[in-house]
Amino acid sequence: MNALLQDLLNWISLHPHAFIIAVYFIALMESLVLLGLLIPGAALLFGVGALMATGTVPIMPIMLSASAGAITGDLISFLLGQHYQQRLRVIWPFRHYPRLVNRGVDYFVKHGGKSVFMARFIGPIRPIVPAIAGMMNMTTLRFLAVVVVASLLWAPVYILPGMVFGASLGLAAEVAGRLVVLLVIIASIAWLGFWIISILIRILQPHAASALVKILDHSRNHPMVKPLAGSLLDPDHPETRGLAILSVLFFITLWIILLTSRQVLYGHWFDGIDSYIFHSLQDLRTPWVHNTMAFITQFGSQSLLAFVLAGGTAWLLWKRYTKAAWHWLAVYLSTGLLTWVLSNTVQVTRPVDFLTGFSFPSAHTSMSMAVYGFLALMIARELPVQRRWIPYSTAALVIILIAMSRLYLGVHWFSDVLAGFTLGLAWVALIGIAYDRHPAPPLPVKRLLIVTLLLLTITGTWTTQRYYTQELAHYSPQVEIHRITLSTWRTIGWAQLPVYRMDIEGRNEQPMNFQWAGSLESLATKLQQQGWQPTPPLSPLNAMNWLAPEPGITSLPILPQINDGQHQQLSLVAPHTAEDDHLMVVRLWPSDREILPAHQPVWVGNVVYLYPERELPLISYLRTEADFETPLNHLEGALSHVDQVRLARRIRQSASTQIQWGGHVLLAWEAPGLPWERHQ
Repeated sequence: MNALLQDLLNWISLHPHAFIIAVYFIALMESLVLLGLLIPGAALLFGVGALMATGTVPIMPIMLSASAGAITGDLISFLLGQHYQQRLRVIWPFRHYPRLVNRGVDYFVKHGGKSVFMARFIGPIRPIVPAIAGMMNMTTLRFLAVVVVASLLWAPVYILPGMVFGASLGLAAEVAGRLVVLLVIIASIAWLGFWIISILIRILQPHAASALVKILDHSRNHPMVKPLAGSLLDPDHPETRGLAILSVLFFITLWIILLTSRQVLYGHWFDGIDSYIFHSLQDLRTPWVHNTMAFITQFGSQSLLAFVLAGGTAWLLWKRYTKAAWHWLAVYLSTGLLTWVLSNTVQVTRPVDFLTGFSFPSAHTSMSMAVYGFLALMIARELPVQRRWIPYSTAALVIILIAMSRLYLGVHWFSDVLAGFTLGLAWVALIGIAYDRHPAPPLPVKRLLIVTLLLLTITGTWTTQRYYTQELAHYSPQVEIHRITLSTWRTIGWAQLPVYRMDIEGRNEQPMNFQWAGSLESLATKLQQQGWQPTPPLSPLNAMNWLAPEPGITSLPILPQINDGQHQQLSLVAPHTAEDDHLMVVRLWPSDREILPAHQPVWVGNVVYLYPERELPLISYLRTEADFETPLNHLEGALSHVDQVRLARRIRQSASTQIQWGGHVLLAWEAPGLPWERHQ
């Protein structure tokens, strides 16, 4: 991914005019009538802003290009409406979206010319209001005056947040490049899932009711099918008996389909996909995301879901909304039973061996779909058609995050999550159709939401306080400690430790040029006696200096770094003078080696120079210099008269031509009771 991004940035720097033209057409298509509903222009312009944060392209030409594209798209839409007038309602493709056209007309009638300005900043109606303005005989001169002002303001509104995000990615990359990749992956999947679901709902919702009526009419000609279809679709038909029979048949059919698909497809497709996704995510683990995912996965735990369901159904029964309560409970029990049957039928082992039980399908995913998905369906039933996408998309976002947490934590394969999602969705759809098609008293949506959120808050708080620390340790990768002697480490053992800071695979940009055997407190004491100081922790107060016009080097916070998914355990900064244009910092992380017989841990790290990065238009921060030899020599001098040290050299040289490192590694160790030595 880093290579692809770098290639894109290189291409943009070589072809800036082509990139400016591309931005123009993105804004144009995003503004065209109806087409703008299908083009994720806002997300694309956000990405343009993120690329601009790298300083590859100038700001003003991009802003003007986006504004010009928006003006052109709006003008084309306006001229179409002006040309066709009221015929716009009946020509293709507008005749397929009467509600959208009527919504645009109502908005224009209510707000007049101001609607053109306001619609520029409201996604769902942006591509339709200019055409409505033309259809409603707004003058061309007045339309252009409004559109030009709105578009000049709109471009910064959509591009500047992307620039801030791009600058933040630069900061994140200094901490851990894998953190950048994970943030992009999580944001992309969440946004893509939200966008796809909202689009599908808008496309399918107008045709769903008519399709169900056609199925019901067709079933009336088949005596064997009529009772089953009637129990599901006919409001006047009793649903209990027929729905029970249909559920049994559906249970058997879905079990056979999922079982067969797992057995047939796993050996051909899913084994490679499962393995690739599992290992890719394991290579991207970082402490912050690990903590977040361990927190998110709690909201898919069986105890929490059971408590929310029990409390929710008890409240519904207490308020005499029995039909909703029993349908919700039926979805939960059917999904849980089929999940248990499939798990013990297929018997797929988990990707990791520290958890017991079988992994296919993912119970967290299927049961989250049963609880949150049917809750969204009950709420959507009480809302106007045009607002039903809100609970569906919100529930989908929660379920997707829970599913991603299972993949990230390494306790499920991708096929497990996919099967759990499919299984839960199928039961929500089946019983949800029966609930929606049969008469039931309207639910108090606000009170139902308050009760559910209260149950989630109580259970989530209790679970976090009692089990979160255990869960963190439970899901953390287990590290096997290798014990060696001091002489072995000094001769060959040091060379077996990582050569580079382990971040993104293939990015060998920070060599691990320092190793310490002993306690961190002892090393910190020795360096602090020479003026070294612990790096101040990152805080909101010192982070404000990133936005200062010309901050001093000592005022910029020193960012923590991650190695192989672990936080640094020691970070010290060397004494600094006013003439220095850089800071020298030493960082250490734990390794999997231990020195016998005293069981001294071996720490790996590096000593680097940091310089202020001021090329970004919005932010300044400290970045690692490419020279790794000079700071190493300074650290060797600092330790030479106080400890046992040895300057070793790796045969393997740096794989990157961007850094200056001759393969030297400084070894230092603590030997209580022995005189200080120096080894060359």
